[in-house]
Amino acid sequence: FQSPRMWAAVAVTLVAAVVVVAAGVPVDERPWLTDPAIRDDPNAAAAALLAKMTLAEKITMLHGTPGPYVGNTQANTRLGIPPLNLNDGPQGFRSGGSTCWPSGMTVGWTWDVDLASAWGTAMGQEFFGKGANVQLGPGLCVARVPRNGRNFEYLSGEDPYFGYSMVQPVIKGIQSQNVIANAKHYIMNSQETKRTSIDEIVDERTRFEMYYPPFVGAVEADVGSVMCSYNLINGFWSCENNQTLAVDFKQRVGFKGWVMSDWGATHSTSIKQGLDQEMPGGVYMGIGLSVAVAKGTVTVAEIDDSVTRILVPMFKFGIFANAAQWNASNHKVDVTSAEHSAIARQISAASSVLLKNDGNILPLKLGTKLAVINVEAAKPTVHGGGSGSVSPTYTIAPLDAITRRNAQVPPPPGPQPPPNCTFQQDTDYYHIGDPEGHATTPTECCVQCSALGSCVAFTFKPPSTCYYHSVAGIVRHAPGLTSGHCGKHLPPGGSNVTYDDGSNVASAASVAAAADVAIVFVATSSSEGSDRPDLDLDKGQGDLITAIAKAQPNTIVVAVTPGAILMPWSPLVKGIFVVGMPGLEYGNAIAEVLYGDVNPSGRLTLTMPNKENEIGFTPENWPGVNGKANYTEKLEVGYRYYDAHGIQFDTGFPFGHGLSYADFQYSNLKVSGRTVSMTLQNSGVVAGAEVVQLYIGFPTVAGEPPQQLKGFQKVMVGSGADMPVEFTLTDHDLSIYDVESHGWKLVSGDFSVGIGASSRDIRLKGSLTV
Repeated sequence: FQSPRMWAAVAVTLVAAVVVVAAGVPVDERPWLTDPAIRDDPNAAAAALLAKMTLAEKITMLHGTPGPYVGNTQANTRLGIPPLNLNDGPQGFRSGGSTCWPSGMTVGWTWDVDLASAWGTAMGQEFFGKGANVQLGPGLCVARVPRNGRNFEYLSGEDPYFGYSMVQPVIKGIQSQNVIANAKHYIMNSQETKRTSIDEIVDERTRFEMYYPPFVGAVEADVGSVMCSYNLINGFWSCENNQTLAVDFKQRVGFKGWVMSDWGATHSTSIKQGLDQEMPGGVYMGIGLSVAVAKGTVTVAEIDDSVTRILVPMFKFGIFANAAQWNASNHKVDVTSAEHSAIARQISAASSVLLKNDGNILPLKLGTKLAVINVEAAKPTVHGGGSGSVSPTYTIAPLDAITRRNAQVPPPPGPQPPPNCTFQQDTDYYHIGDPEGHATTPTECCVQCSALGSCVAFTFKPPSTCYYHSVAGIVRHAPGLTSGHCGKHLPPGGSNVTYDDGSNVASAASVAAAADVAIVFVATSSSEGSDRPDLDLDKGQGDLITAIAKAQPNTIVVAVTPGAILMPWSPLVKGIFVVGMPGLEYGNAIAEVLYGDVNPSGRLTLTMPNKENEIGFTPENWPGVNGKANYTEKLEVGYRYYDAHGIQFDTGFPFGHGLSYADFQYSNLKVSGRTVSMTLQNSGVVAGAEVVQLYIGFPTVAGEPPQQLKGFQKVMVGSGADMPVEFTLTDHDLSIYDVESHGWKLVSGDFSVGIGASSRDIRLKGSLTV
């Protein structure tokens, strides 16, 4: 028997060993940095560096240390190893001076892999600019619990195939910018209620078919790191769960990167179980790991494996090549840009889901007499709380954008009164986030500003850009630019928009009744750390909608939501948009889709239920009894449950649903072997993008839900045009997870094939036989 004090002394000696060899290795003896044959091969570079590292230096990489970022590792100047600077979060750099993007769930609502790639790339650029080389995101958990407080963060929605598909362009985008992505939270982080103590009881097949696929997609995209979660799975903490980490993820899935703990989620020196790095400190993977090596319970080979898993992505994704960038002084740099604001606006518009459009009340006509109702129109909610939050550098309010857009009516015939323009040469009225247009002279720019409802100042940038400012902003010297103020010559009645903050329901109803159309802006939010109390809109907003709809038959609702919401008022209104967590460009984006400048193409990735707990959870399912949450629903998650139990929609809306201002026709279904094809035609008068969805039904013997998503394509089609659409199914698409062989097994028999516009709008049906 050896005393703990003796082992601690040995550990201290090991850690102190790094001081003995503190002198730097000469540059010409660092082939991982200087020899192209080694430097350019991440595995060879990692092996060469590892061979020069002391045990203490290796252990230093396996835990966090205090620093300016959310997570930090110590740089090794002797060997030229840069620090790891880790920062939240899954939808943008959390600590200020960065773009408040639409949330991960919201990006999913675009169903657009190209926009997902643009989002990942832009986030990677901002993290790089901030000196952070690990982005703690994206979030990938499948939305099992509709009230989960973090559903807004998670890209996957309620479908594993969707998450598998959408995560890959995001990961590749982030990592293309010399920043390592971190897929989280692995695994079954399905609730925030009791998240640090709940034990998720999940069988093997359910894990592999429902909850692993988004992380498998991340692995296939070569993600560098993964974060294990706070909860337990089948009796073992996620970050020391040998089955889910070492066996399932590293051996069976084949993950080659490193697993880091969520902050404070390490409970033991669990390197043998699959944990590679403790964050944010080193209680267990610092001195504790040194003690374990001294006692012989952890081998140097096991430490080498974990260190290699960190070093290879560092070489592969440019962390060594950009060592000078990882300077803490960059933490405070403002990395926002007009380009990124434009991408945020594009994503927000493309993710806006048009749920209802009775009587084609939308798109709005310019100059319509509008009543804009509720404080959310003027002071909008645009992001959720916790580590997934990003403080916006500015926010475009829907009221401002709609007021400005509604005023842009063509001028009446005849001569127009000249605007009262003032001009300042070589001057910029800088105000980020303001819209822009086309003009060829400063005078033309001023004339355009004078016609906009909330434009009081302008900046003309040669040769043809006009910025419309709601305020003069920062007045600064800018050679070649011309700025100024202008008089107001609006159409009769100004912008024709009347606003009421909704605090007095009777007053708001009166304002709505006096208009031609009422738009009610509502919102609810959620945050890390707690689940939502219910799926209702809070603060009486549901009652406000009902009152407005009774007063004004032409009522439209626009809802900001972190996940599923109840809409008992949906039969009362003519139009409904849900916009997720839309980010800083919300106002401009929603104005674009309301007026048809952008044809809505967002689709739900979550079921919008008719009532609370429509999926029939018992307390044993959620939030859990005696510390355990049992996944007895197995594969019947989200729309799969609705299909299996034949639940119809009266006030809610199904997975995959979303309308367009175009009119799409589906025809000519062909199934040839594993290839499924059809023709998509746009018989409408405007171009638009349709999300064509492929659903497969397994033979009954497979024990699967009635149908499941196995393909989707977002297809842009011009008015009157048609486009061929083709899907190719793989063996994996037609397989189930077999617990006896611990692998995937191709199912034989007849499969149903359905192609449609949502899980409940199947337009074409066929079959294939395996």
